[in-house]
Amino acid sequence: MTEKSNLLNSEFNLLNQNWEKLVLIGFCTLFSILFINLYTPFRIDQWEADQGLSQFIRLSGFGIIGGIVLSLSQFVLKPLLLRREPIVIYFIYWTLLEVLALALVFYGLYGSHGTYFFSEYFISLKYTFLGLLIPYTLALCFIFIFHKQNESQNSQETINNINKIISLKDEYGNHRLSLKSSDILFIEAADNYSIIYYKDSDAIKKEMLRNSLKALSEQLKDYPIKRCHRSFLVNVQNVKLAKKASGKVSLHLEGSASIVPVSRKFTPEFDHLLH
Repeated sequence: MTEKSNLLNSEFNLLNQNWEKLVLIGFCTLFSILFINLYTPFRIDQWEADQGLSQFIRLSGFGIIGGIVLSLSQFVLKPLLLRREPIVIYFIYWTLLEVLALALVFYGLYGSHGTYFFSEYFISLKYTFLGLLIPYTLALCFIFIFHKQNESQNSQETINNINKIISLKDEYGNHRLSLKSSDILFIEAADNYSIIYYKDSDAIKKEMLRNSLKALSEQLKDYPIKRCHRSFLVNVQNVKLAKKASGKVSLHLEGSASIVPVSRKFTPEFDHLLH
């Protein structure tokens, strides 16, 4: 029972980014249009006395309407109503609500609106669930595989770059500081400067560089030094402890008493440290 509870309360890292939502919506819409027109499930082509182009438009309407409802759900309602940390149980609840809402929309547009609302709505719900099951699942599988491949690629790049010497430039493009990437702990913004904290034997030292954190982030994009906050970059390889409390993530670094915060915007990029 505890394992089941832990699974339902574990973080759900899919459908958090806009491109992932677009993949889901686009795949469900296109799949539904093609599937309904090619295979006409549930004898849907016989629901109306039409044929040819008019029938294609009518059948395609199911997929288009589904795409519109999913767009409103993922891009408008979900950010407004579901502001908590994304976990598995919330994903399940939200997906069920999407199916229920879409079934209600289909009932309102295509139902006979007789006296037996619940029986007609149940039929609409059944068709909606079966129609969304395959494309929704395939879209999530595609996004999941993409995440895994990206993580694998990033891990390999991190291994390749971990001991390279980094030459940091100032705002004028001049080389001002060279450090081994594995020695850098974190970088903090300070007005027009950035403060680089690094290891030197058993001591922690710092150097100031006249450049913005944004510019340094671009310089370091191929290294395991990532943006975690509007005021911080952190070397992921030197994180000894990632702690999450009250929805906020903080990073404790090797050999340093400093604690680097992770803002909500960048939290998904550090989820792997919390597993």
